[in-house]
Amino acid sequence: MQHPLAARIAHVEGAFGQVNERLGSIERRLDTIDSRFNHVSLRFDHIESRFNQIDVRFTWMIGTLIGAWATTIFAVLFHH
Repeated sequence: MQHPLAARIAHVEGAFGQVNERLGSIERRLDTIDSRFNHVSLRFDHIESRFNQIDVRFTWMIGTLIGAWATTIFAVLFHH
């Protein structure tokens, strides 16, 4: 009577072993995907910082142009 029960327990243990191996494989694949996304995220962070630099330079350029334009207009309007 104990022999069939031991065989069933061994079968269940084997099945759990296979499930454990499959889950480990899935976990490794997800880790690989996660590291790829982290690498892409770092690249996007770098690109975003470059765009921020461009935005700052653009703001300074527009401010300089508006200042020069305003100075010219005031010089023309208030010239004696």
